[in-house]
Amino acid sequence: MVPAARSSYSGIVAYQGGELHLSDAPGATARIYGHSNARRWAWLHADLGGGDVLEIVAAVSTRSALKQLPPLVFLRLRKNCETWPRRPERTAVGWAGLGRFKARIGLPVWTVTGRAGGRRIHVTITQPEERTLAVDYTDPDGSTAVCHNSEAADAHVILEQRQGRAWRTEAEWTLKGTAHAEVGTR
Repeated sequence: MVPAARSSYSGIVAYQGGELHLSDAPGATARIYGHSNARRWAWLHADLGGGDVLEIVAAVSTRSALKQLPPLVFLRLRKNCETWPRRPERTAVGWAGLGRFKARIGLPVWTVTGRAGGRRIHVTITQPEERTLAVDYTDPDGSTAVCHNSEAADAHVILEQRQGRAWRTEAEWTLKGTAHAEVGTR
């Protein structure tokens, strides 16, 4: 959930060896809800320009009954001040094979495809190794994971709209080194 996809921040971030002073720095505020960290996941925040923003979370549960299923996909596109898909619960059945959005999680490339409400989308995210930082961490329960994070990922997004039996391109975006993406593995 990204309650503030476009925000600005001011303040000081202190770290060992120095401080980073921020004044109206662009950013976003996000919150992840769930029972625990995912078994594997992919995440994208893409500022598409002109106020358009794409957010994707795809994850596989750590729960034994669910970890064999494909990733559950949550996708939100804000385009021209409108949100698509309008009903997020329609995307929440993707893991059961009934949903309309599917993810293929991998590195350096991962994809999300799907359709809802007369539109379909194809998103390809590339996290080049030289622009991706792998960070090991330990969950509170002691299990370990690796987060492959890139603040400079590439993304190609094609949004199509159905017209009769044909599909026509409604919008297309190509981001070179400006998407924020991550892939997590265990």
